[in-house]
Formats: sequence, C-alpha cells, structure tokens
Amino acid sequence: MTKYVDLSPYVYVEDFKNDQTLNVGWLDARSQFESERPTERLLETLWEFCLVSIAQTRGIHECDLCRITTTIIEERNGISLALGSAEIRVIGEKGAVYAAPNLIYHYVKEHNYVPPNEFLRALQNGPRPSNDEYFLELRKLGLTWSETLKGGDAGERFSF
Repeated sequence: MTKYVDLSPYVYVEDFKNDQTLNVGWLDARSQFESERPTERLLETLWEFCLVSIAQTRGIHECDLCRITTTIIEERNGISLALGSAEIRVIGEKGAVYAAPNLIYHYVKEHNYVPPNEFLRALQNGPRPSNDEYFLELRKLGLTWSETLKGGDAGERFSF
C-alpha cells in the first residue's frame, strides 16, 4: 500500500478523489505516529465505517506494521471482515472528507495508531453509516460503495 502523510490531499484512486478529500491512516513499516490505547467507543465507530467499502480493489494489502505479514481478518460483534482491499470515507465539517484504508481499524486496535484530531471529531460528529445522511453524502461526492468482504473464521489470520 502506498504511504501518505496524514491530512495530505488524497490522490490514490483518481475516480474517488475530490478537492476536499484528505488522507488519514495510510501507514507503512517506516511510519512514525502518535500511539495510545484506543477506547472501545473509537473502535466501535471505526468498525461501523469499515462495514462499508469505498474504492474496493482486487488485491489485499497486508499490514506492514505486523512482525509477520498476513492478511488481516478482524472480528467484532460476531462479524469477521477481511481488511486491506478497500477504503472508508468519513465526512467532516465544511466539506472536508477523509479517506482511509479500511486497515485503519487494525492500525488503531493492534498498533495503537492515533489518527489526527480533526478526523476523530468527524468520526464522532459527522454522519455515520448507520443513517441515511451518510449515504446521501457519499452520493453527493459521486462515490459508490459495497458491503465489505467477509473474513474467514472469527479472528483468523491467514495468508493467500
């Protein structure tokens, strides 16, 4: 996966960018970031966004931060998701849109990555996938989405 500095302009997939989209959580093994144990509330909110895939790709990116690179399958609330092949979008204030790989859930949960404060505010205060306003905003941005690929057995990590 390509590494981008947090809050830099999004350029990864041409069809999914606009002038207000900013990068968050595009990490690699060389990334340095603030770390802190996440709250359950943060993990639950990120999970909700990870259920909806934007910019789905054909391949799966493994976590470069893990000691052993494997495909990431995360489980929460009895649902397993294969992470690393799509992005999420979080809608912020004043037209800001944040694009993150769906691996952000894993980065926060397992590696204690702390996203920028403005992204965290947008997660907390902006429209969420549990309501229609979120999907209306995605449509306004010309974005398409799908349900995130389901993983294998709960919590299993495997290599292809």
